[in-house]
Amino acid sequence: MEKKILILGGSGNTGLLIARLLLLESDAQLVIAGRDLGRAEQVVDELNREFHTNRVSSKQVDAAKKESLKAALKGVDIIVVASSTIDYVDIVASSALEAGADYLDIQLSSPRKLAVLNAMREEIKTKGRCFITDGGFHPGVPSAMVRYAATQFDTLEAANISAAFQLNWKDLQFAESTASEFIEELKNFNPLVFKGKEWIKMSMKEMPNFDFGERFGERYCAPMFLEELRLLPVRIPSLNETGFYIAGFNWMTDYIIMPIAFTAFKIFRDKAKDPMGKLFSWSLRNFSKPPFGAILQLEARGLKENQNSLMHMRLAHDDAYVLTAVPVVACLLQYLNGDIRSPGLWFQANLVEPTKFFQDIERLGVGSTVKLNSSR
Repeated sequence: MEKKILILGGSGNTGLLIARLLLLESDAQLVIAGRDLGRAEQVVDELNREFHTNRVSSKQVDAAKKESLKAALKGVDIIVVASSTIDYVDIVASSALEAGADYLDIQLSSPRKLAVLNAMREEIKTKGRCFITDGGFHPGVPSAMVRYAATQFDTLEAANISAAFQLNWKDLQFAESTASEFIEELKNFNPLVFKGKEWIKMSMKEMPNFDFGERFGERYCAPMFLEELRLLPVRIPSLNETGFYIAGFNWMTDYIIMPIAFTAFKIFRDKAKDPMGKLFSWSLRNFSKPPFGAILQLEARGLKENQNSLMHMRLAHDDAYVLTAVPVVACLLQYLNGDIRSPGLWFQANLVEPTKFFQDIERLGVGSTVKLNSSR
């Protein structure tokens, strides 16, 4: 039987890309949902015409209202949360549970979101539901890159992931709530990395630089902990070092707006979220310059056939929204064919089968290179 997928925020930048790819890659029925019914209906008409189908329908849904969600989720197999509704994660997740639907979100990782989902962990498992969180490309892919690297070495010793992305924010349509979510991520910024078999907080004065090739060149990157990484040393006991590092946005955002935001959060706490979100959005729109695009890469070392070996893996695309949507669809394809659908609460990067995951990511249009060489 065809699965029914409700995409909350399906008319947004990432949600629409997910819908297009699912129409190409699956037989699933899609429901484009959001508060703006007119926009959702417009997207439905466009998609049905473009793909010569009637598999796409629309629903007006307010993520802040449980009754609205429960009504929309009747008969739905999985809800994909592609909207900036992280403040309502408890309502969305509990509504999915009550409606008997599975769940996948591509919202930024935050302690608050994960605390809500972790509190539901036992109920999720007891009810036989599959909940997938931290989808996208960061989080969503880094831990999967390390897991893939572990299949290429006899002994994996170190695996560090770095990312750089630059969007033409001025020409993008994005809500202030999206900027507020970025600010939420800044508020919870944690420079934790795994070194010498232990998790340590790295000083921002020790920021390493990574080479992102011709597009971005060498960039200093800040260590940024992703919760999906926490289990890697347990799953890969030989691992001595791992971490995620991210390059900045632009000089105004990095050196003026972000320090102001950090200070504002210390003084005003959550009251600073909306005004800092507006300031953050202003700096992105007015100071982001080309080249545009997104790169996520892994540098690993270990032993292969008793030789010290190095591995470099890179994913790249001109559009960061595509690099967000494609891994979500690669995950959903494994979910839809039943390979990874298991009751419980999972991180996308830790649930997917990594080899097929990266094969699909490349097949769906993301540039991918993998180099493994001995370092004699």
